[in-house]
Order: sequence, then C-alpha cells, then structure tokens
Amino acid sequence: MLALSMSEEEVENKILKGIEHLVCIAVVNSPHRVTISGDEKTIDEIQQVLSISYPNVFKACSNVRQTVRFYDAIAAIIKDEAANVIRESSPHPVLATSIRECCKLTNQQQSSPLILLTLKRKEDEQKTLLTSLAQFTTSSHVWQQYFHTRQILPMKNHAEYFDNFPLYKFHLSPCWYESKGSSIQRLANRIQTHPLLGIRQLNEQTSATWKSLININLPQHVFLKDHKIQDVILFPAVAYLELATAAC
Repeated sequence: MLALSMSEEEVENKILKGIEHLVCIAVVNSPHRVTISGDEKTIDEIQQVLSISYPNVFKACSNVRQTVRFYDAIAAIIKDEAANVIRESSPHPVLATSIRECCKLTNQQQSSPLILLTLKRKEDEQKTLLTSLAQFTTSSHVWQQYFHTRQILPMKNHAEYFDNFPLYKFHLSPCWYESKGSSIQRLANRIQTHPLLGIRQLNEQTSATWKSLININLPQHVFLKDHKIQDVILFPAVAYLELATAAC
C-alpha cells in the first residue's frame, strides 16, 4: 500500500490510468489524502517515480523549446492549493503583474495573494529581502493561518503552536498618555528662566507658554536700547529667533 497526498480524481487520471488492473484506490482518507493498493512491484515503481518527480535537465530543455504555460500553472496552484502568499525568486519581479492578473481571473471571489520579492533591479538586495520578510510577517494571510492552526492543532503541548511570531507591526504615531499636571510639570522643568523668554507658566494648557517682563532700564535688558530705527527702539529680529530657539 502507498499513501499519497493527492485527490481521488488526480490519482485516477495521473497515476492509475492504464494500470487499473494492477493497482486500485484502497482508501480515500480526505479530499487530498488517498491510499492505493495492488501489485507490490507496481506500487514500488509508482513510489520511485513520485520520489524523483521534480524539474530536471529535460524539463529545462522543454521550457526553452516549448511554450511555457505560466498562466495554467498559476491557475492550477490557486485552484488546488488556495495559495495566498507567492514568492517570486528572480533578479527582478517581472512576473508580479502577471501573477496578479492570473489570480484575479482565476479566483474572482477572494483578494489577490501577497506577492513577495527577493531581488529588485537597482535596489539594495538586503533592503528588498527584509522588506519582503516584513510584508510577510504583517500580512493578514499569515495571521489568519496562524489562528486557524491554533484551532485545529491538538492540545498536547505548548510547543506545537506558532507562538514565536513577532508582535503586530508598529504604527508611527505618538503613544504618550499623562495627566495635565504631569505634562505641565515636565515641560516647566525643561527651562527655569531666560533673560528674554522669561518663566514657563504652570497653567492648565499643555502647550508651551512663557511670561516675561522686559524693562530696558534694567541691566539685563539695557542692550535693547542700541537697536533703534529713526530714534524708535524696536525689538530685534534676532531676539525673536532667540525666543524661538530657547522655547524648543
């Protein structure tokens, strides 16, 4: 006997066609789990063929000489595997658009899968790969599969769950919560006094507010008398810059 990860229809059309008198389907365990039984030699040959069923030099040659049915391959993947994350391993993502179009035509009821890139022309390789990993980590498809897996896995031990996922992605928004009194005290302690800006006011507003009394007759403000236009003393523009700088 031989257990296969294939549907009953696939086994009948791709494996047993022409050898039904030697091998038959013994058990249909699930829609994609079938067990076949029959002649021992034939079963061994089927197992050997399936164990080496991967692209080889002949496959590469046929890709060069024959038409590549890329759309048919993507459609089969989406139909059979319900893929929601696809990685394109190439020097440049030339097929990303084609994949999206194939998915849109094949599966119109669901959203397009997440397409991850490995390399992108004229862009940093490490940055591109890390960006793809970040997109994969924060993808809703991954988290849906994560919670679905938690529901179907047996309750044996904690190690069977995928609890090593990183936390959800961080949003670049301020997250500072404090009382008004705390905010006033914190901002007030940043600067005690300034010859022009004055003293930070402890009011109920969280915005910065200062109070200053400028008297040109006092020693600390006497230099302001030197800034005159047509014998009128004006507050210098550079003093406004000093106020803004000190308040920051």
